[in-house]
Amino acid sequence: MGFYFLGSILSLTLWLYLTFCHGKRKIYKNLNFWSNRVVFENVKFNSKNKTVHEKICVIIPARNEEKTILKTLKSLKDQKINNLEIIVIDDNSTDNTSNIINNFKKEFIKVSLLSGKKLPQGWVGKTWALKQGVDFANHKNYDFYVFIDSDIVLTKNLLVKVNTFINSNDFEMVSLMAKLNCKTIWEKILIPPFIFFFQKIYPFNLVIDKKSKIAAAAGGFIFCKAKIFRDQNLYDLIPNKLIDDCNIAKLIKKKGDIWLGLTNKVQSKRQYNNLKEIWKMVSRTAFEQLNHSVFRLLLSLFGLFLVYVLPFLGLIFSLQSFETNEPSILLFTINMLSISMMIFIFSPTVKFYKIEKFFTFTLPFSAIIYGCMTLSSAINYFFFKGNNWKGRKY
Repeated sequence: MGFYFLGSILSLTLWLYLTFCHGKRKIYKNLNFWSNRVVFENVKFNSKNKTVHEKICVIIPARNEEKTILKTLKSLKDQKINNLEIIVIDDNSTDNTSNIINNFKKEFIKVSLLSGKKLPQGWVGKTWALKQGVDFANHKNYDFYVFIDSDIVLTKNLLVKVNTFINSNDFEMVSLMAKLNCKTIWEKILIPPFIFFFQKIYPFNLVIDKKSKIAAAAGGFIFCKAKIFRDQNLYDLIPNKLIDDCNIAKLIKKKGDIWLGLTNKVQSKRQYNNLKEIWKMVSRTAFEQLNHSVFRLLLSLFGLFLVYVLPFLGLIFSLQSFETNEPSILLFTINMLSISMMIFIFSPTVKFYKIEKFFTFTLPFSAIIYGCMTLSSAINYFFFKGNNWKGRKY
């Protein structure tokens, strides 16, 4: 009884903090980290501009992306911006990626295809590709760079709106979190928690707040001023960082204000048909997120258990106490409060993804899986020379 009671009290304390305080400099003013209202479409600014006068360069790293790259390129063409150019870095693909890009150049001539050089030691594939793209682009006088993944599709006129938004607020960078696929059962179980956990680690309020040191970006869509990279290619400073987006955001925030939010206008077309595919995606960066620290790993696993699993174990234990004539109304109440807050603050993310409300209740199961993914990431790091991703081991 003592273990469950003390654990339940601690868990409830953490849920009270997460619900009302986490990610807020002013509790009474800022939105909660779990809010689904930090959305680009909801931001008020002068969005009446229909044209872009500055020169925009879209830089896309691509490695074996024959299934999605054409949709990405067509969505960029449909932006109908005269001063838009595209650079695709073919990162040593072994499929039909380069042929698809070359064929698309017949429709849209402002596409440059770079054959990526061999990955040097000490570099991560995507960061190396982006570095090559920026090096190539820096020879031209662009005003903005847009870094997007090769599975991303943009809605019409999005670049015009983001261009107006960044100019209206004098941001150095605007990043929009792509809306991931959420159709298969494993996507529904794991993708909304992925977004929820990201917002918990990097609360959007603090990312946007110029007084906060917390910085983050979503690598699927980063729109930033080109001048940031002109004196020095910032990717040269993060050659071995798997989490390239958040690390580049830290460097950019040192130069000025940044903005990060959700959106329905940037969509990922990458499908995760089974648990294994999502497992690989998460495990490749999970242990790096913890700075390869065993202490942080153990603390994270304990935290996942304490916050997401223990309230349900405590609830079950309290119900069993009822059956043995040892009622524990207090223990039951404490854990019900924790579970209620868990469901309450996770529900906006489930709503944003427009999936069945049932998946609001699967968060503890998702947390267990994410804990296993993180442990797997650490085991691969220490015992199997790293985690595999797109034919490379990191």
